[in-house]
Amino acid sequence: MDIKSLSERTGIPVRQIRYVLDHELAPHRTWFIDESAVGRARTFDEITGIIIACAVYLLDAGYKRDSIRDLITTVSRPMPKSLKNPLRLPIIAGAVMGTRSAKVQFADGRFVRWIIDEKVSDWYVSHAATQPGFVPKVTIEIDIGKIRDLVLQGTPC
Repeated sequence: MDIKSLSERTGIPVRQIRYVLDHELAPHRTWFIDESAVGRARTFDEITGIIIACAVYLLDAGYKRDSIRDLITTVSRPMPKSLKNPLRLPIIAGAVMGTRSAKVQFADGRFVRWIIDEKVSDWYVSHAATQPGFVPKVTIEIDIGKIRDLVLQGTPC
């Protein structure tokens, strides 16, 4: 996928996608271009397209670049060792492979949990689980399932 196709599928303007990439709001290991590719369209996989779209929507909602970078980096990290995932794929990989509903919640600026269908994970900080009974004061939720459907099926709102 390239910037133009992501824009066409989601209805996000190309300039906003470039802004996310230029300001490194999406992890660069998946879309970084080496010098031999200068002048060619930036390409990335579908998971990265979903991450880029999430960053654009957070920008549109008024979040600051540093906050977006922190949230997107957290979503892109491998699963905690406590969860069953021998390949240690990013949790977002499981959320975007398929058609199930998928949401990610961020709490109090440092905790994350996933809701896939009716299954709700525990809150965790990057690679460690929180204490049992943790109750957040502020929660931000991203509907990864809806963004996934836009990126993969190309039906902009």
